[in-house]
Amino acid sequence: MNDDDELTAVLTRAGFSEYEAEAYLGLLRLHDASVGDLTDICSVPRARLYDVLRDLAADGYVETYEQDTLRARIPNVDRAVEELRDWADGFENAADELEDVWDRPSIEHTNISVFQTQAATIKKAIGYVNEADYVVQICASPAELLEMEEALTAVHERGVTVRIALNIDPASSSTADLPDMFSRIATEVRQCEANGPFVALVDGSIAVLGIDNELDGEYGLVVNDNTLTSLLHWFFQLQLWEPWDTLYSESVGHPETYVSVRQLIRDLEMLHTEDETVRVRVNGVDLRSHEMVEVEGEVVDVIYTDVYPTRDTTFAQQFIQAALRIRTDDGEYTVGGYGAVVEDIRAIEIDVIGIE
Repeated sequence: MNDDDELTAVLTRAGFSEYEAEAYLGLLRLHDASVGDLTDICSVPRARLYDVLRDLAADGYVETYEQDTLRARIPNVDRAVEELRDWADGFENAADELEDVWDRPSIEHTNISVFQTQAATIKKAIGYVNEADYVVQICASPAELLEMEEALTAVHERGVTVRIALNIDPASSSTADLPDMFSRIATEVRQCEANGPFVALVDGSIAVLGIDNELDGEYGLVVNDNTLTSLLHWFFQLQLWEPWDTLYSESVGHPETYVSVRQLIRDLEMLHTEDETVRVRVNGVDLRSHEMVEVEGEVVDVIYTDVYPTRDTTFAQQFIQAALRIRTDDGEYTVGGYGAVVEDIRAIEIDVIGIE
């Protein structure tokens, strides 16, 4: 391939037609030429050259004028050079973007969406709640809770565990009518006075965060990612759930269904002896295959780290490993909670099916 062929190919990739590229390069060599002159050095048919030159003139690449016959000239190559450089920069930027996209986590495993309004965020959360199979955990204001009432009622009727941290001002009387609907929408409700944001956690992998305040403005975040969702779970558990009083519970005392491994461990240590056998059913994610699994078996060991035995470290201990080892017909498995990494299964919910 000669230089003219290469230049023609480049110009056509930059947006010239093949005839325009040939005519432009021919005129570039002659500087000023008639249609007949150009016919002698390029392969564009004479009848087409008139239209081709007029099109090039309309785009600002050449100038045409009449002198016995149509003639054309190139006053300068600035326009074409500038467009070629822009075209090259575009390809270079595209190449950089390809590398950047390649370096990002796979969209199959990481998906983050941002919403501009609280209303859009709540609407998205309602959609995820409607699809819940196991557990829904929510921190919401009374108004937000009323907006979600229909969806929460539907999933609660399907047997989904629903934990609600009701974000209220303790001096407010706006919750007077809410207790009447607690039994329809929730497994447990606590009164949260932390003035936290709207949070919805669904089945362990979906998290919705809604912000609406004078300092940060209004926006929403939807996360479909195990690691980031685990962080929001800890925020919910430590800030919005654990410290607060219970307003309503379907079960007085210890519940039979747990969404917190640590809560289950605390109850087991208080309520059963070494002579008793505890059987559980675990719904969770296999950390090797990343698939949903259900296993049932006997609790044979409790794994947790107590590095501060003489101090009150309730908060610190939340971040130390806590897990169960259960024996099933297929072998033994270790079961951790949200954020589990080294265990076999990350539990979404655990049912205590028997203590004998």
